[in-house]
Amino acid sequence: MRSLQSKFLILIVVCVLLSSLALGCVGIVNMRYVVEEDSAQIMNLLCSEKGQEIDGTLASIEQSVNTIYHYARDQFVGMEIPWGDGERLNNYMGKVREVALNAAENTDGAVAVYMRFAPELHMQMDGFFLTREDGGSFEEHDMTDITQYDPEDIGHVGWYYIPLDNKEATWLEPYENENIGMRMISYVIPVFDGDTTVGVIGMDIDVDILKNSVNSVKIYDTGYAFLAGTELQLYYHREYPEGLTAGDAKETIKKVLALLQEKKADDELISYRWNGEEKRLTYRTLKNGMLLVITAPAEEINASQNRLIRQFVGAAVLIVLLFILVTIYMTGKMIRPLKDLTDAAQKIAGGDLGVSIDCETRDEIGVLSASVRQMVKHLTHYIDYVNKLAGTDALTGVGNKTAYQDAVAELEEKMAAGKARFAVVVLDINNLKKVNDHLGHEYGDMLIRDACSLIQKGFAGNEVFRIGGDEFVVILENETVEQSGELVRNFDTGIVVFNRNNTKYEQKLQVARGIAFYDGEAGESYASVFRRADQAMYENKLLQKQEK
Repeated sequence: MRSLQSKFLILIVVCVLLSSLALGCVGIVNMRYVVEEDSAQIMNLLCSEKGQEIDGTLASIEQSVNTIYHYARDQFVGMEIPWGDGERLNNYMGKVREVALNAAENTDGAVAVYMRFAPELHMQMDGFFLTREDGGSFEEHDMTDITQYDPEDIGHVGWYYIPLDNKEATWLEPYENENIGMRMISYVIPVFDGDTTVGVIGMDIDVDILKNSVNSVKIYDTGYAFLAGTELQLYYHREYPEGLTAGDAKETIKKVLALLQEKKADDELISYRWNGEEKRLTYRTLKNGMLLVITAPAEEINASQNRLIRQFVGAAVLIVLLFILVTIYMTGKMIRPLKDLTDAAQKIAGGDLGVSIDCETRDEIGVLSASVRQMVKHLTHYIDYVNKLAGTDALTGVGNKTAYQDAVAELEEKMAAGKARFAVVVLDINNLKKVNDHLGHEYGDMLIRDACSLIQKGFAGNEVFRIGGDEFVVILENETVEQSGELVRNFDTGIVVFNRNNTKYEQKLQVARGIAFYDGEAGESYASVFRRADQAMYENKLLQKQEK
């Protein structure tokens, strides 16, 4: 006959085994879900960040062309077309050409900039066409005789007819420009005077600027990125550097590209097979209509998940065995502490790190309790550290783009509630690329840190964010126009004092800045305030370069 103690021990052992099995299954299922969710977040976040980076480059190109367009428009508003005054026309073209040249020289990847008048205007000149090769200086290039080509000839005159047909600013996706023999993308704005077609203003960009951004994407062990179109085109892939049209693409590739037309939630990954391998992908649509796709093998994505499950199962088995042995030896003493510890463990597994573990017994349960307390302490510290790190720029210590986006979201909530009063200051370090190219990135990083320090001092008491390599944003909340102006003057003075005492750099440190105030009564969005500040910064940058 078994003793009551034996029956009690058997009951406890069975309960422990069943409970451990249930908790283990729940833990594994939850762990699988969490790891899959984290993998999707990692890939989507990388895709989003890289997409924003490329969109930033495209936005800079758009801004350059818009600057030329608005200058050209402002110059001929009120003039009669066609212009019969040759001297006046030459003077006009000289000014526009100068602005275009300056914009192109300050636009990464620009290989050509042009203003082309419509042939039917019978102007005394066709416009201007400036090109450069291998990063050299821009030089005059022979104008393309538009009348000699069919409007459907994309390689020769697509840059002219497509924007005019669209009647709006247009991005031309990668194509081979037959006029200068280069694969490029183009941003072109059609110019109209009422119902009269004046011509186009545009800029051609070396497609390598997109390829370099795509090639910089590394995820897991062999994950990579590529560029595609919405109509089954493959613009760039490491296996197809020159891309593929919908007609040239193989059936396997078409099936993969067709997946990009499917709607999906932002937190999901798309599954597909490539050369017999199971893979996952996610994508984002860029400003110019192209698709940035990031892909990685499913085996690599699930590697951490499988490793964690094995570790979890091994640890669970070990803990169960130890638990059974200790339970047999200490049944009477361990029932109460064990229940408390189990409850605490369940709360921790549920995410409650504020749980209190009061067991102070001087045995295995006491040691386990102390270890769990220490684990919770370390986990809490680690989570706090990760949260802080996620919103901090590693180079300067100010808020990064993630923190900036959170601040903007919070500000937009205040705007929706009618409780927002703020100004946005956009700042950009001049000549950083030149410093990096000639003196190295370590020297450039020192320049960024010095500029950031001056920004923090000049706008003391306000949050500073680094949202790009050389671009910062300061959000001035609840500051009056006079107070905001004083902060800008403090910053300008700080730059002057720094340059006066400068012993680090051979040339002056220049930081272009622009400020814009939120007009709540006008119902404008944060994005519009930012654009006005960014435009003001760009104008300040041009002014600084003229004063240099």
